Amino acid sequence: MIVWLISALTKPVTKKGHKYITVIVNHDTNTVVWASEDHGKSVLEKFYKQLTPEQLSSIKVVTGDGAKWITECVNEYTPDCAHCVDSFHVIEWAMTALDEVRKDIWHDAYSEYKQVKKDNPCSKGRPKKDDPELAIVKAAKAKADEIKGSAYMIKVLCFLFDTKYHMHYIISF
Repeated sequence: MIVWLISALTKPVTKKGHKYITVIVNHDTNTVVWASEDHGKSVLEKFYKQLTPEQLSSIKVVTGDGAKWITECVNEYTPDCAHCVDSFHVIEWAMTALDEVRKDIWHDAYSEYKQVKKDNPCSKGRPKKDDPELAIVKAAKAKADEIKGSAYMIKVLCFLFDTKYHMHYIISF
């Protein structure tokens, strides 16, 4: 049996807190095995404590969001099973890391543009089309704008790899 742990936000309770529900799904049959209000180690332990030794030994893979409490429970109750991170979180983490790198590169390119603009001041009036200083400044600005606009591509990748259509891919570690 491959078990999938889902800890989902159901609705806001107050401005500060949220209400969660934890759902255990059998990957083999695509059916809900167990559900409970709230989330966390104590909730997952309730699920594990209800199982017989035979049921525990039948669990071969557990998919979750990578939370430490999930790993601790899996290691304690089903130490021989594989532990996988769900594809939604893998893609979310990859996109976040990619966006951080993009922001760093953009900041560098924008700083370079500001320095080029400072080093190549345009004369008063309308610049000539073939002004070499203006071409340098425009090229630096275009480079910075292209990098800044690449955030759109990250959103396109998120759409292309939309995890609700790719949940059957399990990425193990």
